[in-house]
Amino acid sequence: MPASTQSIREIVAAQPTAARILERFDIDLCLQAENSLDRACTELQLSVGQVLEKLADAEAEGQGGSPLDPATLSIERLIQHIVRTHHQYVRRELPRLVEMAQKLAAQRSDRAPELRHFAELAEDLRTALFAHIQKEEQILFPFVAQMDRDSIVTYPPAHVCFRDVSQPILMMMQEHEGANRMVAELRDCAAGFQAPEWACATHLALFAALRAFESDLKQHLHLENDLLFPRAIKLEDELNSRG
Repeated sequence: MPASTQSIREIVAAQPTAARILERFDIDLCLQAENSLDRACTELQLSVGQVLEKLADAEAEGQGGSPLDPATLSIERLIQHIVRTHHQYVRRELPRLVEMAQKLAAQRSDRAPELRHFAELAEDLRTALFAHIQKEEQILFPFVAQMDRDSIVTYPPAHVCFRDVSQPILMMMQEHEGANRMVAELRDCAAGFQAPEWACATHLALFAALRAFESDLKQHLHLENDLLFPRAIKLEDELNSRG
């Protein structure tokens, strides 16, 4: 848990979730980077206790409760978990990270020209992943959940644009590979998400958040590639053999 005597820079470097909390309180991560949290709160007439409480809540939320074993979930429950945990994380975090990358490029590209390309890559990733999860939620996941509930056999409903579930699954897995390549390109462009010594608090917060995003994406794609998709294909095969 952060201390009120720590600088804004130290807090965001140690806790990836801190940046979005501090920004909600209108604490400027760059202008107040070297100020202690105490001083920043005094200047903005904020309750340092309230800010610390929100920071602690965000840290606890990021750590999660008792670990969930996705392998024990039904297909429908697994889909719900993926959407509520990982898709919502993408929707919440990527626009914020893109905005931070664009702000950083505008302010620091004179010292690090690669930041402009970095901001473009971040926007490309946001566009690709938003389109990807929309396809999953509107087409693939409803079909798989319906198959799990109602035992659709042999042929999908007329409004579905594929004959078997392996077709959209193959497309989604190809898009997963594309997302991994884009994150790898971001990492290469940003020296492994390690901020330089002269980095401001926004820089530190962005790279810390991207390391957290990369970790979540690995878990997200593992749940789909290695658990959900094989189970969906196996279920369809079983239902068709019975039909």
